[in-house]
Amino acid sequence: MSWTEQQVTDTVNAVIAKANTDAAFRALAVSDIYAAIKEATGQEVPQEFKINIVDATGYHATIVLPEARGTEDELTETELESVAGGSKQGATDFFTGVGSIAEDAARAAIGVGTNIGNAAASNISKS
Repeated sequence: MSWTEQQVTDTVNAVIAKANTDAAFRALAVSDIYAAIKEATGQEVPQEFKINIVDATGYHATIVLPEARGTEDELTETELESVAGGSKQGATDFFTGVGSIAEDAARAAIGVGTNIGNAAASNISKS
C-alpha cells in the first residue's frame, strides 16, 4: 500500500486527536501503534513500515541508526531510491542539470553550424 503525504498527515492527526481524549487509546497507541491506527482510521499499515510512538510525558531520547551499508561504495536503499526511475528529487535535480548541459551544447553546435554555413555562403558569393 502506498500512502500519500495527505493520508499520512490525516492518520497522524486522527491518532493524536483520539489519544488526547481517550486514555485507553493512548496506551494502545504507545504499545501497538498499528492496532491504534486501524482503530482510529480503519487503515492497516504494513508491519514493514516502522512507526515509533513516544509519549511526551517525561524525558526521552530517540536514536536513529543510519542504513547499514554492505560495502563502502554501495548505495543505501534510500540513496538508490533517490536516483532510481527519475521520480525522486535527486534524479530530477540530476537530469535537470544534464538537460541544461545538453541544451547549452546543442545551442553551441547550432551556433557553430550557423557560422560555418554563413562562411560557406560568403565564399560562394565571392566566387
